Amino acid sequence: MHFSDKTLGSSASGQTADEPRFGFGKNWRSFLRLLNEQRIQEAEHSLLVMLGRSDLAGVRFLDAGCGSGLFSLAALRLGAQEVVSFDYDPDSVACAQHLNERFGPFSNWRIHRGSVLDRDWLQGLGRYDVVYCWGVLHHTGDMWRALENVGGSVSDEGLLFISICND
Repeated sequence: MHFSDKTLGSSASGQTADEPRFGFGKNWRSFLRLLNEQRIQEAEHSLLVMLGRSDLAGVRFLDAGCGSGLFSLAALRLGAQEVVSFDYDPDSVACAQHLNERFGPFSNWRIHRGSVLDRDWLQGLGRYDVVYCWGVLHHTGDMWRALENVGGSVSDEGLLFISICND
């Protein structure tokens, strides 16, 4: 598996790649080496069960802190109308881009580098029927602000789907 090493100086949210952070994306790169059809189908099934749906036809899906991009890919395969994925970690962004190239390309999948802490940038992405944010907010250093920010991305009849580790 080959990933291009693009230099990312500063993100759309004004944060620089030099800021200290745990490199989750490096772990996601390793995970993608193990990604197979069964794991993708398991992700699809878990999304449908957790959302109480039989498909995602017509759904606008935001994957906030997309990590590997697996759940963005699952949403697309389940019929999502539009998927927008972003992560602060440039390696995670590269993982999602890799999945789009490997299984697509999907013209309705946009992938960005950005932060859940940047409210103005996040608002610029619009509002979504499903905002999926799994295991991200508690790693930001300002969980409550991050939660408020992603909550503002949910459409009036939409769903905010989060997981937060409780210590």
